[in-house]
Amino acid sequence: MAFQREGSIITWRPTDHITAWFSTRLGGTSLPPFDTMNLSFGVGDVSVSVKENRRRMLALMGRPLDDLVMPHQVHGGTVTWISAADRGRGRVPDVPPIPATDGFLTDAAEIVLGMGFADCVPIFLADVKGRFFGLLHAGWRGTAAKIQETAVQQLMQRGVLPEDIRVGLGPRIGPCCYEVDQPVYDRIRAVAGTAPLTPVDARHWRLDLHLANRLMLEAVGILPEHIDEAPYCTACHPELFFSYRRDHHVTGRMGGYICRT
Repeated sequence: MAFQREGSIITWRPTDHITAWFSTRLGGTSLPPFDTMNLSFGVGDVSVSVKENRRRMLALMGRPLDDLVMPHQVHGGTVTWISAADRGRGRVPDVPPIPATDGFLTDAAEIVLGMGFADCVPIFLADVKGRFFGLLHAGWRGTAAKIQETAVQQLMQRGVLPEDIRVGLGPRIGPCCYEVDQPVYDRIRAVAGTAPLTPVDARHWRLDLHLANRLMLEAVGILPEHIDEAPYCTACHPELFFSYRRDHHVTGRMGGYICRT
């Protein structure tokens, strides 16, 4: 199922029982430079605005804020199993998040998995049988750390066949706007080859994070036709998205969410 724009959000519905959605910057309560749907408490925005924004995002799918689970994201490769007992962790600042992880997997119907994004790739995963689902945060570091491979391997350990996994690669900074240097080139080339890296000059390349993650997912058995890509570059669309790089680090965060429906 392809990504679709539905009002102020981008949705992905891989099965009849699982829905993922990604916010734009529209429809919230935050003031500039976080206008208006900033979903992060960690960027300097007013907490009451962020809480209301999160409440609105979950209400779009008929879920209360108490269902949300959020991590402390560290741009790493760790994938954490989330159980019903984790319900509500990280939903507001005084409730501690899941520590030091950029990947979630679960089979808990009570849970809405959530993460913050402002250029990195949101990777949504769904078991076609509707039991398991997951969410990954993959910038160049997470991609190089093989977070997508780790997630697929964990699903396989729970009995899911690679051909039964559907993947959605959400809005991210595109190669049109993402120039990287030699150290990043070396890290990505080591895990995904040179196809995602287009030379700009002798020391700089444009990095296609979607392609890098697609190639790595296919390498661990995900069928090419089971990977959907959202056709949005966050940096190219200031009217729709926050962008850490475009906005020189002073900006809000979009939210990626997935749950059983």
